Amino acid sequence: MTKKLVIVWLTLIMVLFSSISIYADEDVQGDFFEKHVIINGEEIINYNLQYPFLLYNDTTYFPLTPEMGEILGVTAEMDWESRTLKLLKTDSTRENISSNWLKNNNVDPALTVVSGAKVLAFVDKMDAGRSEENNESANTAKNEPKLATKDDISLSAEGSKTAVATPELSVTEIDLGGLPLLAQGKNLFLPVRAMTSEENFNWDIYFDAYYGICISTDPEIPAKTYADQDEILLNKGLVLYMRSINTELTTPVAQHYLFLFKRAGEVYDIDYRLLMAMSSKESNFRVWATSRSGALGMMQIMPKTGAYYGLSKQDLYNEKINIDFGAMYISDKIHAYGGDWTKGLSAYNQGVSKVNRGTHSTVYADKVIGEYYKISEFLETSGYVAK
Repeated sequence: MTKKLVIVWLTLIMVLFSSISIYADEDVQGDFFEKHVIINGEEIINYNLQYPFLLYNDTTYFPLTPEMGEILGVTAEMDWESRTLKLLKTDSTRENISSNWLKNNNVDPALTVVSGAKVLAFVDKMDAGRSEENNESANTAKNEPKLATKDDISLSAEGSKTAVATPELSVTEIDLGGLPLLAQGKNLFLPVRAMTSEENFNWDIYFDAYYGICISTDPEIPAKTYADQDEILLNKGLVLYMRSINTELTTPVAQHYLFLFKRAGEVYDIDYRLLMAMSSKESNFRVWATSRSGALGMMQIMPKTGAYYGLSKQDLYNEKINIDFGAMYISDKIHAYGGDWTKGLSAYNQGVSKVNRGTHSTVYADKVIGEYYKISEFLETSGYVAK
């Protein structure tokens, strides 16, 4: 009898562990998407999103939050028991996010791969029919729509569980192309490009490494039309400028630095080209730069100054932290002197007390301001300014 009980318990344990192994979710690290996000012509400021657009395996993911769903025309509901994500195509009811304030600090998010997930797209049958008529040359056999049943979906525009009339909806399974569904807690992220292959949603996307990602949910408007080609040209010039100062920089790394400078300029209300000029003169855009006096990183922050604000030496060798701190610090100094760049830069370099006494030198400030104008000259002579 005891032997039989042991066998039963062992069997139950094996079943339990086998079921767990089916859904052995993996913890992974995503990258904050630091470039532009344009949806239907409106820029979505990513650091103003609590759950932002992100990169995973060099693929852009979008957050399936209710607010983003209103912008993109998607209502989402996750059945965690069956690992099924249900997406309902709806009308877009919002153009942009509701509040324009900093909700994240450009931090790379910790994520979980939702293993064994299936994604279903539910679309009004009449809309699906119109989509098929507009794409007669497409391969209609792939992901052929079928009628949904009331057991398939319980979505409503408000996200409540409301029965949907079965004859009005068709359902297809979205092919994620081998990419995983990601989660941060119960908040889900889906690869943008998966929505371009789903014939009923049929989003168009355009990506440029010098600009960012543009999304059009209107099949009649190409996403590329939303990209600012003048800014793309300008950014190419700025990247080339940084690489001319530091020949060890690769193009992707220089692009990364450029968007860090731009973001810091926006957040701390300072001209990002001034930040670039400072970094050029301070460190030649070198992350690990260390001066004879002990100043660290791209903006050459003294460890004592960083420590006063809770930053370690290791923090100051992080390009994002260093640029953000430098932007905050110089912005504070320039605003304290009524917008006077010379006094603000001198205070940054020599301390406030010398500037207040009038015993400061303007050599450093003159060099930085001179470099600021050299950037504009470089862009113009190299043809990176739109005519």
